[in-house]
Amino acid sequence: MLKHRVVLIDIVDPHHNQNDALKNLQELKSLVTTYNGIDVVDIIQHRSRPDKATFIGSGKVAELAKIVAEKHIDIVVINAIVNPSVLFNLTQNLWGINAKIQVWDRVDLIINIFDKHAYTTEAKLQIEIARMHHMGPRIYGLGETYFSRQGGGLNTKGQGETNVEVMKRHWREQIKLKKEQLEKIAEQHLLQLERRKNNNIPSVSIVGYTNAGKTSLFNLLTKKHKTVKDALFVTLDSVTSRLYFPAQKKEATISDTIGFIKDLPSSLIESFKSTLMESVHADVLLQVIDISDQEMNEKISVVQRILQELQVQAKKTIFVFNKIDAFKGDAEKILKEVKEKYSRFSPVFISVTTDYGIDKLKNQVVKELF
Repeated sequence: MLKHRVVLIDIVDPHHNQNDALKNLQELKSLVTTYNGIDVVDIIQHRSRPDKATFIGSGKVAELAKIVAEKHIDIVVINAIVNPSVLFNLTQNLWGINAKIQVWDRVDLIINIFDKHAYTTEAKLQIEIARMHHMGPRIYGLGETYFSRQGGGLNTKGQGETNVEVMKRHWREQIKLKKEQLEKIAEQHLLQLERRKNNNIPSVSIVGYTNAGKTSLFNLLTKKHKTVKDALFVTLDSVTSRLYFPAQKKEATISDTIGFIKDLPSSLIESFKSTLMESVHADVLLQVIDISDQEMNEKISVVQRILQELQVQAKKTIFVFNKIDAFKGDAEKILKEVKEKYSRFSPVFISVTTDYGIDKLKNQVVKELF
């Protein structure tokens, strides 16, 4: 498969440490790899705030143009969510060098990754809605300059309606149509959930930051063989299975869901609400956390904020600290800190690779469910 040649762009406040910018870029690099891209060059601009027109300023744009020409770049990715005009201005500056150049922000990259991993009707609808929300302003937001001539053809409601107004109306109608299709699927999910509740079958849902090991844990607990890769957003659809507890002679459902990531706009979270319905209505949440990740605490906070935004109603959340076998450092110190800081989440330490702590996790789930 052909690899995309990519330039990554970020800015860092001159008063901040350069290492912070490099750390922020690391996740973007992982996203690019997931998209089957090659990170060719990183451009870090030292500015206290982004340039309103081009994000990086005219001097850096000239440097970017030179890199695009010399390195045969296909895609430029900005490590931020930016105004549509910024993406347009950068694209316009690069068109003469590469007529097919793509200039994306962070959300564009995530949506394109989602697109690669979407197989079901539900996932595809969710991505279409997310893309419409994100792309719409980019197209008609430049209307005053580029599309403001009067629309004289068909499909205009009255004389004097501009092309921009026609676009906006069409966009709204398309989003409404896709949302109605998605709502029908969501209603089916709700019926299934209500049926389980009526049959007194409790539910467990696995959530967490992307690539924390959720699917690996799901496979281990259910003896399933869902695809596991060292990449972001491999799981897009919620997959549910049965979990049997022999000692209690009872069973529960358990679901694996899409991973979370920082800086997700509300519209993207909203688009995936039907997929996340299993988590919203679960009795117990297992929040999987990569204990070997240096940004562990920040990622815990990201997941908690998204769960609050989704108005998750779980009676109990268990923090499952995975990859204990890969942790490097003072293990005694980190275990003590975690137990003190997150005691209300009944922390359990596991390794899906070695099966360490899995029985203890199952016992904790039984305790909360039954």
